[in-house]
Amino acid sequence: MKIQPDRTPILESLKFSKPARRPRATKAEAEAMDREAVHIVGEMRSIWLRLGSLIRKMIDARAYEVLAFPSMHAWMNARLGQSISSALSAVRSVRALEGVAKETLERIGERNAHMLTHLPEKERKSDEWIDKAVRLPTKEFKQQVRTALAKRTGMLQEGFKTWSVALPEKVYESMCKAEKKLAWSLEIDIEDKPGSRILVWEAFAQWILLTDEQTIKTQTQGM
Repeated sequence: MKIQPDRTPILESLKFSKPARRPRATKAEAEAMDREAVHIVGEMRSIWLRLGSLIRKMIDARAYEVLAFPSMHAWMNARLGQSISSALSAVRSVRALEGVAKETLERIGERNAHMLTHLPEKERKSDEWIDKAVRLPTKEFKQQVRTALAKRTGMLQEGFKTWSVALPEKVYESMCKAEKKLAWSLEIDIEDKPGSRILVWEAFAQWILLTDEQTIKTQTQGM
């Protein structure tokens, strides 16, 4: 009896055709794809402006009440999900850059727009910084903003990190009031010099760290 050697008859019997070479695009097709890509990137670049403007309009018009939501935060939770932080950032950028031409803002990417809000109002709306926000890549623009803030506050620019958390409206409003109160007490101008907020939060952190746990517990129980 003749024994057949081990083999894989199914695989060996298949004849795979060579991959067909795709036809090269015509000049008209290539130009159409090029235009579409540029258009899509342009829309992505300015989506923060459209979203922030719309959310701000909804807040000002209290549209969430008409939709039977108890608060704007409730509407955002239901409709935006994990995109809430991006929406809030967009709203802050829109408010902080109010007065800058829409056509100009549409040329600024989301991250550069957000970085602009860290600068004092006169600077973030100046032709110089707006031009930088339009032209510079995010990493380079971020570095320039941090350098400018470091010169104002006298703090080193290395080791910066962003601390962010989404809060219910009432808690957010309380945090803003607390920040203003602490800034006023320390005579720190955060209205015209928003970069000075760093000093406020540094003072807040040191205050908490230097207060013993029992005192904190006693003062916050029942809140």
